[in-house]
This record gives sequence, structure tokens and C-alpha cells, in this order.
Amino acid sequence: MIENTTLEEKKDTGSAGGRPRRSIWMRLLRYASAIAAAGVSAALLANFVVMPILVRQGDLVQAPELVGRSIIEARNAAEGEGLKIRVDTERPDALLPPGHVLKQIPASGVEIKRGRTIAVVLSSGFDVRAVPRLNGLPARQAQLEAEHAGLAVAELIEVHTALVQRGLVIGTDPGAGSVVPAGTGVRILVSLGPKPVELAMPGLIGKTPEEARVIAESLGLVVRSATYEQRRNRGNRLRDVVIVQDPAPGARVTEGESVVIRIGRG
Repeated sequence: MIENTTLEEKKDTGSAGGRPRRSIWMRLLRYASAIAAAGVSAALLANFVVMPILVRQGDLVQAPELVGRSIIEARNAAEGEGLKIRVDTERPDALLPPGHVLKQIPASGVEIKRGRTIAVVLSSGFDVRAVPRLNGLPARQAQLEAEHAGLAVAELIEVHTALVQRGLVIGTDPGAGSVVPAGTGVRILVSLGPKPVELAMPGLIGKTPEEARVIAESLGLVVRSATYEQRRNRGNRLRDVVIVQDPAPGARVTEGESVVIRIGRG
């Protein structure tokens, strides 16, 4: 009887450290159950905790209307939608008081993710400047003075006048002392000196080079060059005298204009 019992026990005993096979299978079953439970827990965590956070972070909202609001009102409106405000710059404006939003990027109504930033430009208020007195200054210096005063030079207009030396400023439009918005364009009038006198070109043909030069210069004209030209078979009457002039006799010319003459060599 004792021998039979021993044989039965041997049948139910494994080879791994003498543990019963039934005990090994029970442990494996417990491990599998624990792994399954962990998987279920992970799925529940992802479904009910992680995913809602990710979804909330990816929410799209419409950018609120901020233009015209004070920076405090704009910031409150943005934060109410989960957005932020960044002030990029300020610029003068005749309508909005200082600290109010002139422009926003992105514009009102554009979809934007929560947590993003809206850039705004604020009004610095109505900025006015006085036009400085530029009369009598050289043109370049007048431009620099106008820009230093917060104005722009819209145009340089050159006019003839005998009252102001050539290259100096006659006046401005608007005039000196006028109060205008900052950045306004100013027209600057610059003197070209006295207006040249218009006259009829005298005849120089047949005159010697010296006579032609004296006549031209007495009228305010300039003899720029004198060249010689060969004329054969015409005797000595064309020798060393003007045979061609430009402008031609009788043409309308002004003071300071150039005259070209050609001298015959006979």
C-alpha cells in the first residue's frame, strides 16, 4: 500500500525544483490576469484622462474682435478664449486714444488654437508737429531738418527767383509754424536764381574768333569750342573767320547757353 502511494506522488511531481505542476500553472494564470488588468487600466487612462487633455489643447477658437478696445479689454477678451496678447508696436492715430488697439493679427473671426498669441498694434494718440522754418537753408540741410522734426519731404520744387541765391530754400508748403500730423509731407521750394533772359542769337559768321567770342560773351553766352574747317577754292575771304555757328543767327537763346563756332582756314 505504501509503495502505491509513492508511485502516485511521483506522477504528480515535476522536474523543476520538485514543485507540483499545478502550482506553476496557477502562477502563470495570475500573471496573465495581472497583465490583462494593466492593459485595461491603460486603455481607461488614455480614454478618459490623456485624450481629453490632448483634445482640449487642440481646440480651435475664433479670434475675438480687439480693434478699438483698450489693451486691458483686449487682453481680457483674449484670455477668455484661452489666447494671449503680444504688443508689437505703437503708432500715432488721430481717432483712437493712446493704448487702444489699431490692428490685430490674426484678424477677428480667424480660427486659432487655444494657447496661441494674437499680435496687436496700439495707438499712441494724435501726434502733431510744427513745420520748422527752413527759409535760406541749403536744400539738403532743409530736408534733414524737416525729417528731424518728424515730417517727410513730399517734393522739392525748383523755381527761378532773383530774391534768393541759387540752391537755397525760398519757403515751404505748409508754411513755417504750421501744426500738422506727424509724418506729413512738406513741399520745399528751392531757388534756381534769376530767370535767364531770352534773346535772339546774333550772327557771328564772317567774324574773327576773337570778335565772335566778345559778342557772345557780352550777351551772357558761352563759346564752348572752336574748330577749324578746310574750305578750298573760296579765296581768302573765309580764312580765319567764322563760317558756321550753332545756334543759327536769329534763334532764341537764353543767358548761359553754349555757342559752337567753326573757323575757316581758307
